[in-house]
Amino acid sequence: STPASPQKTRMKNLESGAGDEDDTLKSDVSVPRGTADDDSKRRGDPKIKEWEDGKQIVATSSGGRDESPDSLQWHGTMAIVGWKKPKCVARSDEENRPGYQSMEASEYMDARETLKAKVQILAEMIKSSERCCVYTGAGISTASGIGDYASKAKGSRAMQQMHKNARGKRANRLELRPTYSHHLISACERKGYVKHWLQQNHDRLSQKAGFPQAKLNEIHGAWQDKKNRVLMMDEELRPDLLQWMGRWERHADLCIAMGTSLCGMTADCVAEACARRGQLVRRAP
Repeated sequence: STPASPQKTRMKNLESGAGDEDDTLKSDVSVPRGTADDDSKRRGDPKIKEWEDGKQIVATSSGGRDESPDSLQWHGTMAIVGWKKPKCVARSDEENRPGYQSMEASEYMDARETLKAKVQILAEMIKSSERCCVYTGAGISTASGIGDYASKAKGSRAMQQMHKNARGKRANRLELRPTYSHHLISACERKGYVKHWLQQNHDRLSQKAGFPQAKLNEIHGAWQDKKNRVLMMDEELRPDLLQWMGRWERHADLCIAMGTSLCGMTADCVAEACARRGQLVRRAP
C-alpha cells in the first residue's frame, strides 16, 4: 500500500522559484544522463490544438455543455448534456482519507455510454497534448492484489478484485504483476503520448509493464531501491525528485490522475496546476 507524502507546506521552496535554473523536464539527478528518449525524433513537433474553453471538444459530441451544479459535481467542467449520474456500487459513511481533504468512501461507476463519451474526449485531449503527465496512486494497483488506504466501503469493487487476484494469500512482492492500467500507460509512452509518470506507489509495477525509468518519478520511494527508499508520511521528499516534480508542475499541459483521491498530498501539485491553467477548477454552488 502507498503512504501519504508530506503536506503542501513542503512546496514553498518550489513556489518561491527553487529549481528554475533548469527548465527542462528531465531529471538531472535521479536517473542517468542521456537515457531519456528524444521525443522530437519519435513524433516530430506536433501542434497543440486550440481548446478554447472546451468548445472543440463539445463540437464533436452529440450534446452541448452541461453546466448544471449536479453535472459539475459528478462529471466536471467538460460534462455534456445527457450524461447520466454515476451509480453507487458500494456505500460507505466513512471518510476515505481521514486527516486530509477527504470525502466519503462510497464507490461509483459511470453508465457505459457516459464512460465511452468521456474516453473519446480524453483521447482527443491526449492527442492534442505535447507534455502529458500521468499521476497515479494506490488505486491502479489494487487489481494486482495490493490493498489501499481509501477503499473502505462494504462490497468495495476494488477490494473484491484485490482478493480475487490474491486468492486468499498475502501478496508476494516479487510475484505481483502489472494491471491493465500499468500496461496502458506504458503503451501510451511507447506511442509518444505520455511523457512523464509521477508515481506515488512503491510497487515497481510500472517498470514491469515496460515504462522507462528515465521518465518515472517515484516521488514517495520504491521497494528494494536503496537510493530511493520508501518514505513515511512525515518525512521530507527527496530534493532532486521534488525539483523534478516542480518542473512538471510548471510545464505539463495535461495531467491524468488515476487511482488517487487527490486528498491534499504534495504530489497533487501537478494535477492541480494543470487544472488551474485549463480553467477547469470550479466548484458547484
